[in-house]
Amino acid sequence: MGDGETPSVAESRALINAKRVALEQAGTYVESYSKVEKLQLTKDEIQVLTSGIMKIEILEKKRSVMGDGFHFWIKIRAEIDPDSIQEMSRKLKEKSIIDDYKKIRSDYEKSLKEIEGLKQQLVKSEKGRKEVESRIAENEKLFRTTEWYEKGNEYLYKGQFDKAIEAYSNAIALKPDDASVFFARGTAYRFQKDYEKAIVDYDKAIALNPNQAGFYRGRSVYYFDKLMDEGNAIETSRRGAYKKNLINDARKGLGNLGMAISDMKKACDMKYKDACRELDELQGFLIN
Repeated sequence: MGDGETPSVAESRALINAKRVALEQAGTYVESYSKVEKLQLTKDEIQVLTSGIMKIEILEKKRSVMGDGFHFWIKIRAEIDPDSIQEMSRKLKEKSIIDDYKKIRSDYEKSLKEIEGLKQQLVKSEKGRKEVESRIAENEKLFRTTEWYEKGNEYLYKGQFDKAIEAYSNAIALKPDDASVFFARGTAYRFQKDYEKAIVDYDKAIALNPNQAGFYRGRSVYYFDKLMDEGNAIETSRRGAYKKNLINDARKGLGNLGMAISDMKKACDMKYKDACRELDELQGFLIN
């Protein structure tokens, strides 16, 4: 920890480094397991899966003074449960999980590189010290945002939706222009079947970043989930008058099915393969 940094963030950075070492070792085991079980996972999927099932216990923490700064040292125990690998591998078919993981890793790496550069500036010269310390404070703010985002994802994968929503909300409070966090919170609301709040977050994510195909695909799933719940609520299926009304609405671009098709088309046009497949399935439903 150098000048301008806070102890809590420095300790969090040490924990992330410890997790990174554990993740590499655990990933080797998960990769071997996936080959034996013929799960057909990519390198990215193995990393995400390992991160999602790894349980961390902090065994020991130390702080020591070295030169003009503090050093932080953390010892952890990381465990993975082989029984949870199969379940987590099924969740990975949601492409946004892979994208989220890549974004988090990228944000952490960017933050670490930037903070090291800023600390070097303080060591070399007192000139512009206040400006550099201000940039360090902003770096820590972005680091905390990413940290809350990652916690939210961990809770989401475990089905702890209330905790996920709380973590995402904390991230949004720190960085209210991050489209990915709004999208993630919308997904947590969707899993809770709180459709009114889910659509607000999905719309916000798309408004902030209209070029993200995954957002349109996610919103299309929202419309489809809402449609199925409405169908179950009135004890109908895809037969009879209900199906007829759905088809008429879809062809006119109205209703949940019409909105789902519209968003799937956008995602497909943006080369999102899963959306193209789902679009074909929906169009087959309209024909049949």
